[in-house]
Amino acid sequence: MKRIRTRIEPDWDCLEITTPVHFSEVDSMRIVWHGHYLRYCESAREAYCAARGMSYTQMETVGSVAPIIRCQLEYLKPAQKGQVLTVRIAHVPDTQPTLNLFYEIIGPTGDLLCVAETVQVFIDIYGVPFLSAPPPVETFFAAIAAARRARKP
Repeated sequence: MKRIRTRIEPDWDCLEITTPVHFSEVDSMRIVWHGHYLRYCESAREAYCAARGMSYTQMETVGSVAPIIRCQLEYLKPAQKGQVLTVRIAHVPDTQPTLNLFYEIIGPTGDLLCVAETVQVFIDIYGVPFLSAPPPVETFFAAIAAARRARKP
């Protein structure tokens, strides 16, 4: 199996959120059940897109949605109840018109617990992919590019 990327590059546009591990997210092995990592990524994705001007509500308002067409995770170390995790999300540059996002889930001591990557495609409300991005989606990608330029030293 081909490994996904290992880390977010320093010049990528990224955002961080934190999330606690709840008792209900832990399985019988006393570690976070693997499916919850996707929810952590989803929370980070919602925050990232909203911060760049394209929340899910805004997508619907402009007649677009962006379903995930590919998702891949690599579990490196288990998270445990009571921990507060940091989820770092970054846009993978030069991947338009798809939205490629990369995630790092980091434990309280800085250990990398999981990496993930998602690919989304912008489609209209009837399920037809856009041949060219509509203006609001172009504005969204422009906001990502501007944030990335602002990160460069």
